[in-house]
Amino acid sequence: MAKYPPKEKLSVEHFTGCMLGGAVGDALGAPVEFLTLQQIQSRYGQNGITDYVEFENQIGEFTDDTQMSLFTAEALLRAHHRATLKGVGGALNKIAHQSYLRWLHTQNIGVNPENSKNNIVDVKKGWLINQHGLFKRRAPGNTCIAALASGSAGTLTNPINNSKGCGTIMRMAPVGLMIYGNPENAFQTACELSAITHGHPTGYLSAGFFAALISDLAVGIELKKAIDKAIKMLTQRENHNETLKAVQAALFMYESSKSDPGHPTPEALEKLGQGWIAEEALAISLYASLIYENDFEKGVLFSINHSGDSDSTGSITGNILGLIHGIDKIPPKWIHNLKDSALVEQVGKDLHLRIKGNSSEPNDEWWEKYPGF
Repeated sequence: MAKYPPKEKLSVEHFTGCMLGGAVGDALGAPVEFLTLQQIQSRYGQNGITDYVEFENQIGEFTDDTQMSLFTAEALLRAHHRATLKGVGGALNKIAHQSYLRWLHTQNIGVNPENSKNNIVDVKKGWLINQHGLFKRRAPGNTCIAALASGSAGTLTNPINNSKGCGTIMRMAPVGLMIYGNPENAFQTACELSAITHGHPTGYLSAGFFAALISDLAVGIELKKAIDKAIKMLTQRENHNETLKAVQAALFMYESSKSDPGHPTPEALEKLGQGWIAEEALAISLYASLIYENDFEKGVLFSINHSGDSDSTGSITGNILGLIHGIDKIPPKWIHNLKDSALVEQVGKDLHLRIKGNSSEPNDEWWEKYPGF
């Protein structure tokens, strides 16, 4: 498990802003995930989606992106709890695989018993699995489903497949929050957790880049500097060319926009791809966050109104801008009208707290919530 540096992290309002921002962007983008830009504009007007539209009374609901982010957070909190009590780390990857199997259980999908004999998981243990609002299938990614249903966990050295789908990156914001101020550690940890389900280097390197970015933003480093630092870490890794090219394309478009008297357009955003694969989702989210760094609402709406994986790009952008600005800068109606927003906010608070009790005086409540196994 990660070692945490003595750097001062941002306030709990920023951590909850990160988690809720991601959930809000996810819910805003969900109804248009499989529509083209032309279809979005035809259905919702030239400005596209500007509020929740999936349910009556402008109610929104997050998808598998946020669900899996919550189970990533659970794994990090369980592993940190275990390391604190026992004084020994190193169990995060196994604990994360088990947490993802709990997510699979919420999707009403079983696990191949032949492959999971040595990784038996109590799917009913802990607080998160007992949150009934998570027991919904919200267009879960095929790669995550197939990889987890196999019962086996992929690793960096023994990949489970050759996928670089965006399911590898959209769940990694909690890694950066938990390993705040240590982007190198966050990068490596996210790569390892990503490889549980996605084996392509571009996929897990994009996830590592995102977690490193969040780790630096969580201690107040400004966005462009955090991106530049993550680029340096990326280029030290093998097979980084695809991810680097996507990030550089986003930066080039951002710099070019400074001399453009017009506003950035959805058509320009789509030059970065559609977000179905990890590096494209990363590039779109970086561009949207840079363009609207000072405006959560505009940044998230810009990130979802395109042809492609709108909920994932909305989620990643929401994580970034929500962390930068904090919960108070997210439109209150978007939080109030989001199903299970209190659950997401609580996990953000828990990531900021990290643990109750210590090795000599463990906290029974925290053990029931995040048991260390």
